[in-house]
Amino acid sequence: MSTLNISIKNLRNIKSLEIELPFTKGLYAITGKNASGKSTLMAAIASLFYYDIVKTFFINGADDNSEIKYTYKNINQALKHSANDWKMFGKKIYLHGFYEGSLIHGNRFRDTHYQALISASKVKKDELIPAANFIKHNLGVILHGDKNKYDNLYKLSSDRAKQVFKFRGSPYFLVENEKLISQLSLSTGENLLLSLLHSIYYQIERRKGKEDDYFILLDEVELALHPSALIRLVKFLSQLSKHKNMAIYFSTHSTDLIRNIDPTNIFFLNKHADNSVEVINPCYPAYATRNIYMHDGYDYLILVEDILTKKIVDWVLKKEGLLSSKLVHILPCGGWENVINLHQEIMSSNFLGVGKKAFSVLDGDVEDLFNKKYIKKGLHHNLNVAFLPIQSGEKFLRNKLFDKVDHKFFREFNDLFFHHRPLEDIIQEYGSISDNDKKGKKLLKIIKEELTKQESSFEDITSQIVHYIVENEDMSPLISRIKNVVEKCTA
Repeated sequence: MSTLNISIKNLRNIKSLEIELPFTKGLYAITGKNASGKSTLMAAIASLFYYDIVKTFFINGADDNSEIKYTYKNINQALKHSANDWKMFGKKIYLHGFYEGSLIHGNRFRDTHYQALISASKVKKDELIPAANFIKHNLGVILHGDKNKYDNLYKLSSDRAKQVFKFRGSPYFLVENEKLISQLSLSTGENLLLSLLHSIYYQIERRKGKEDDYFILLDEVELALHPSALIRLVKFLSQLSKHKNMAIYFSTHSTDLIRNIDPTNIFFLNKHADNSVEVINPCYPAYATRNIYMHDGYDYLILVEDILTKKIVDWVLKKEGLLSSKLVHILPCGGWENVINLHQEIMSSNFLGVGKKAFSVLDGDVEDLFNKKYIKKGLHHNLNVAFLPIQSGEKFLRNKLFDKVDHKFFREFNDLFFHHRPLEDIIQEYGSISDNDKKGKKLLKIIKEELTKQESSFEDITSQIVHYIVENEDMSPLISRIKNVVEKCTA
């Protein structure tokens, strides 16, 4: 799997930011609070294929200590600011992609100037050709749920647009009652999507038969779209990424968008007081948005790190009959400190209300660290926290498949899920990087990528792991803790 490493220093109120972005096909979200560095990061990525962005987007907020460094396939490139200009160092990295923003940056603004408006008014209908079905049908579906909504959409041919009217792009026109309405006069949402769909269509045609890495960057597109249109856009792009091998990155605040993206594909930019930016990945939607209002109405809110723990806790609740006459919601939040911080916020603000309870379940490998870092210092004593009987899902997998191979588990795991490429091959390949992966996170990532290639569901694998855990590990301490919380509160 190809990845792009980016390091940003002393640029637009960012002291330092380091991130590794995968090219694996799929949808990705870069999120964070206002002024956390989302748009800066997106523009830094886009500078690899639109060099002018670094000179326009970063015209302010840069000094002689500002730099952006990139590493891709062992190629190193740097952009450094000096004497009011940006200069490139190292070997040029060639990436394919495009960038679209909701406000003042993006492809559709190339022709947004007074002369372009004058030129657009001079275009005649007989100079237009019908828009591609891909563009007009998807425009109608995404914006209105009606693929025929824009059957009257036309475009100016590229040659005529450049030679006669001096457009840098190929503008689109709606024909209504024999009158032409140029793309420049359409709504922000229509304009955004036209530019986006045009770029996608062009790249699909250009890339036929190719398997090169490809980025699509979308910066806060929700500002231009109605929530229902945004959801349809996400569905469209999700299918596109799978079938056309594209990595599609959003920078976003939208909870509707974030909820539709896998937590391993969410990058949360957490800006600290010294302007350094910490990247949290994976990141669950609840932590990224602090959007826990949707869980109001439950009697119990159980915070966990990931989907595996959620399934284990759900198994306990069902096995012990603890769901009778009560509503319990299990909420994955990401890393264990994310869980604790969110739990503390809930308790401090009494967010759940009178009679409602919050409870956390963390991976077993952090119990000693949690006690040392917090409990022994008198912190978080008000939180009810339990721990899994295993270290973590990732370490459990590594142990069963690599460190101390469980032959029964290995055989069942292989037979159930790895029909195209044997699990033995995957583990053999993993062996070359295993020394740098004691926590098992890279192994889990490799397995998930292989499942994506086979179009299999990681959900099924998680269920099988949970089944093996509850059948072979001592679940009694966790069962006792959860029963004590739920039964004590209902007594």
